[in-house]
Amino acid sequence: MVTLSGAHTIGRARCSTFSSRVNGGSNSDMNLDFLHSQQQLRSVSDTNTTLANLDDMTPSTFDNQYYVNLLSGKGLLVSDQVLATGNDNTREIVQTYVDDPSAFF
Repeated sequence: MVTLSGAHTIGRARCSTFSSRVNGGSNSDMNLDFLHSQQQLRSVSDTNTTLANLDDMTPSTFDNQYYVNLLSGKGLLVSDQVLATGNDNTREIVQTYVDDPSAFF
């Protein structure tokens, strides 16, 4: 699951799919700057049509930045962030992909 989720390095999500996360639901593990930027995006957009990058750093590049983001609390979807915060087994894999991008590739 950790590896498959890496496809989110070039994915996007409708604002409506992460609105509960950025509006207080399960954002306690979220980077505050990232949280505020996503709240701002939601406040000025139509949450049914506006898309947000799942990897806000390198959204058009297939790389390991998605995993770096997770360790920095920048997982947009709960299902993404839990890979780094849910249990030691998945966090260990995320850390491996951060430390060794070739392991992910």
